[in-house]
Amino acid sequence: MESSWFEKAMSFMKLGRHKVALHCCERALELNPRDWEILILKGGIMEKEGDYQEALRCYERATEANPRSAHAWYNKGAAYGNFGQYRKALGCFQEAERQGHPGAAAAIKDCQEALSREEFNPRMHAVPTKPKQKSK
Repeated sequence: MESSWFEKAMSFMKLGRHKVALHCCERALELNPRDWEILILKGGIMEKEGDYQEALRCYERATEANPRSAHAWYNKGAAYGNFGQYRKALGCFQEAERQGHPGAAAAIKDCQEALSREEFNPRMHAVPTKPKQKSK
């Protein structure tokens, strides 16, 4: 990891200067495109900027670069959860738990609850009713 770029990016992110922090991440990734810590940080910045798709791509790259990173798996699961893709999120949280992430167990439980609600969607089982006719 290019620690000086990482430290700069963290500092700028904490100050709310996301564009500058993102620039620092990009510079670090030019030097090492597989720097999983920078990829996680960049993903977090992208989330703060509202670009959830790019955040997910960063977390995917981070888990490819370091499959043993509990934080990369956890963040990837959270990103999938934000998209309502709870099955994918669950798999990521389970891997995060295997890698020792302290918040993974609670996230797994939340995903399982979301999936159980998704499987029984009351709108899917509603009895269609005839629309009321307007009175004249």
